[in-house]
Amino acid sequence: MDLAARIVARLSDGRARTVPVLVRELRDDGPRLPRRMIEQVLAADGRFVSDDDPLKPRWSLHTDAGRDVATDTRARLDLLALRDWQAEALAAWSATGRGVVEAVTGTGKTRLAMAAIRLVVDRGGRALVLAPTLELQDQWVRELRAAAPDLRIGRLGGGHRDDLFERDVVVATPHSAASVPLEPPPGQLGLLVADEAHRYGAPTWGAALADAFSLRLALTATYERNDDGVADVLAPYFGAVVHRYGYDRAVADGTVAPFRIALAGVRLEPAEREAYDRADARARQLHRELVGGLGMPKDPRKLFAAVSAVVAEAETARSDGPQVRACREYLVRVRERREVAAACVGKLRLCAAAAPGLAGRRSLVFTDTVDQADAAAAELTRRGVHAETLHGELPGDKRRIRLAQFRRGRIDALVAPRVLDEGVDVPDADVALVLANFRTRRQLVQRLGRVLRVKPDGRTAILVLAHALDTFEDPSRGGHADFLRQVRDVALEVATHDADAAPGRLRDWLGDAGSDGP
Repeated sequence: MDLAARIVARLSDGRARTVPVLVRELRDDGPRLPRRMIEQVLAADGRFVSDDDPLKPRWSLHTDAGRDVATDTRARLDLLALRDWQAEALAAWSATGRGVVEAVTGTGKTRLAMAAIRLVVDRGGRALVLAPTLELQDQWVRELRAAAPDLRIGRLGGGHRDDLFERDVVVATPHSAASVPLEPPPGQLGLLVADEAHRYGAPTWGAALADAFSLRLALTATYERNDDGVADVLAPYFGAVVHRYGYDRAVADGTVAPFRIALAGVRLEPAEREAYDRADARARQLHRELVGGLGMPKDPRKLFAAVSAVVAEAETARSDGPQVRACREYLVRVRERREVAAACVGKLRLCAAAAPGLAGRRSLVFTDTVDQADAAAAELTRRGVHAETLHGELPGDKRRIRLAQFRRGRIDALVAPRVLDEGVDVPDADVALVLANFRTRRQLVQRLGRVLRVKPDGRTAILVLAHALDTFEDPSRGGHADFLRQVRDVALEVATHDADAAPGRLRDWLGDAGSDGP
């Protein structure tokens, strides 16, 4: 007897049961089964229905009157063609109606959310989707209408003011959702889905997380922040992480392209080295004073957050003193050190070295500033790669035109300072060239994710990480450590190149890495 049949037998007496009760009862007539397996069967099989308790749902067999709704829901979920990981995540979330799903960029978090929306709306509920930007709002609306043409899809923000009384699902920007009261009709279930949920740990974004929605689903590629936003805001609202889908399984499942990584080092110019060493020495001295003399956290990330908090509080209170001055200078020296390494001239030489290997491909180049983006685009174009910049200073219509041209293959490379990290529906690309250093693992996860969509011919994705040698960016000194720990055992290759000493080697590596299959 299969598991579904065993559950039917248990529920045939007409009594509703919670999952823990079913786990205990099923143990009596067979081997012990994982709770997650039972939850997955309950959520996926149309013969079972739960009550409206989002915390401890009780499961029972459908009555004849409810059988048509259940059958329709099952059929609609089948049309979504959920992958195994999505079905597992849906079951884990359905167990409580709250939770965070952390999954690699490009593996289908949106489709998982659509399945959750389907379950709620088919039970008479309403759903609010928070999309961080107007571009992502457009993407969500398109995909929801394609996947669920029977639902009434509305918008809030960008000139639209739909609500959940007239619509089954409303896709809203966080600012609009925080400004305009938006609740499900009285007595109806409400589901809130937060895309790129790590953003909502900030006070201005967190204001969009309304208490009126008892069911809550957070989606993110990296559930982390540099402040206390996860512990103080996100965890109390969404609950725990209920499912993680990492690179190891995504590559094994074939839901993302196999990938290769090159760590490409460049040397600082003499004046750059002098400026970097001066800022670095002073930052280290201040670090010792802040940690040893003032008892601040030793961990660099925690120290940076603590120092920033001291400076912010002092600005508000208009106060001063030795600790405040030390904190202010520490932030200045760390910023100077970072900017020297991020914008060093050697990274433009790297663009020149990489250009022949980028020919015939669609590439994304990530820079630190608009000026660096302009310079990199000009260097690539001089070397035969048609490159255009994409940044916040461009008019919105020009940004949309360039994205469309890139999608159609009329532009070889888009060069952007951070604007491509999140909140933009980026067309498929083959290569990500990262010139700018980064503050968090999340940024590199997002950037790698931009090229991880499966390629029709099975070719690999490529990530080139530029770094200034003998600086905090250098992997040999701990640069990119968190990210590299996450991907090193999954990548087909992690190659190291000295782009100044042997520029031809990087060019040849790009040619070889982009021409092979998995």
